[in-house]
Amino acid sequence: MNKAFYLETFGCQMNVVDSERIVDLLEGIGYAQVDAAEKADLVLLNTCSVRDKAERKVYGHLGRFKPIKDQRPELIIGVGGCVAQQEGEKMLEKISYLDLVFGTHNVHRLPELVLQVEEKRQRGSATEFLDRETRLNLFPQRSVRDNVTRFVTIMQGCDNFCSYCIVPHVRGREVSRPSAEIISEIESLVQQGVREVTLLGQNVNSYGIKDENELSFAELLRQVDAIQGLHRLRFATSHPKDMTDELIDCFGELDKLCAHIHLPVQSGSDRILEIMNRGYSSADYLRKVARLKAGDPRPGRAGRLC
Repeated sequence: MNKAFYLETFGCQMNVVDSERIVDLLEGIGYAQVDAAEKADLVLLNTCSVRDKAERKVYGHLGRFKPIKDQRPELIIGVGGCVAQQEGEKMLEKISYLDLVFGTHNVHRLPELVLQVEEKRQRGSATEFLDRETRLNLFPQRSVRDNVTRFVTIMQGCDNFCSYCIVPHVRGREVSRPSAEIISEIESLVQQGVREVTLLGQNVNSYGIKDENELSFAELLRQVDAIQGLHRLRFATSHPKDMTDELIDCFGELDKLCAHIHLPVQSGSDRILEIMNRGYSSADYLRKVARLKAGDPRPGRAGRLC
């Protein structure tokens, strides 16, 4: 009989992707997913530290599992994601019944950590940042569980260092995945029945900027739009300072690109935007919004972008 695991996910789409990868990895070592911690041999939280409430939820949820661990000491409890990356081994020191901690760059090591606890009853953590080449070899590709829509990770990390944001410190610096690999994955997904993909990254608008021989994000969208059998294309999330005219034009040129965009506002005050280190003014933002709304000339689509 398979061992059972219970997984809770907090935070953004990147964590959702990581959790899909976690499911695949655990199934590979004989675990099956269940819908309640009481049924599980392994309990995992994939955490977020962007919002204080989400971070506090992690500690509250861990406390909920302690009575189960008291009754079944063999239960393995682990924490991954951004809180794990931020806190590291300190979480093991603070929480005596916690068995393992794995950070955002170390999801691939989860089976190793689980087996270490199973076989040696040895607690462990893995929260080191990986170098660029290693990260490029570890971009998540997961089995298809939904034949309609799929997230496809095209980049990880962030280089913006907004004054209020922890993302670069828990996700690392920006790395763009090779476009040929992205296209190949999407073609494979379409062959398996996927009809909509969402290109995913902390700031997809800056895709390829650091790589001279790579496509721009707008060029990548055009290549994805050309894939036969794909019906709809979306992306998330965008930084206003990197929203180029070339990218805006894609909404009027690409049939499969949905009339939808996430473009964070943050503030209407230029003074606050400067303190935030956002890299644009309120006037810049409003100009880009106006262009986005006017940028699709097709009947019934002009002004629909939101």
